[in-house]
Amino acid sequence: MSAIVNAVSFVANLLQIGAAGIAIYLFLFKRQTIRSVLSLLLNYAFQATLSELKSKLERLNDLSASDPEEKDEIVNVMGDIVGQLCGNPTLAQKCPKLIRRTAAYVDKPQTLTEPRKRGLVSELRETIRNADVQNYDKLIKGQP
Repeated sequence: MSAIVNAVSFVANLLQIGAAGIAIYLFLFKRQTIRSVLSLLLNYAFQATLSELKSKLERLNDLSASDPEEKDEIVNVMGDIVGQLCGNPTLAQKCPKLIRRTAAYVDKPQTLTEPRKRGLVSELRETIRNADVQNYDKLIKGQP
């Protein structure tokens, strides 16, 4: 029985050495490929966030702040948007004033009017579009 355990341990150690050798090879000679793959994954995650935000903005656009029943839904969607913007370091850095203004309407929904909502939606849409373009620009230039 001890011979089997020793043989299995020896094979496991050989496989571990082989895996470490492969990892070292990849790190030394395929660093750029690994960096590119990670950059694509990060880009995909950022694009998914932007897509979610766009759909929430479309939802906001369909609701009317003049209707008291829809105003609660507007405040809830704005709360979601503020949460996503604050939770994403890139977006939080790009639009801190916009986050504060949106959060102010979430905190005091009685100050929200239809023209203010439309202006905020347009500003959010432009900010997201700008972040989208900058993200593609970084991807094309190969920046992290």
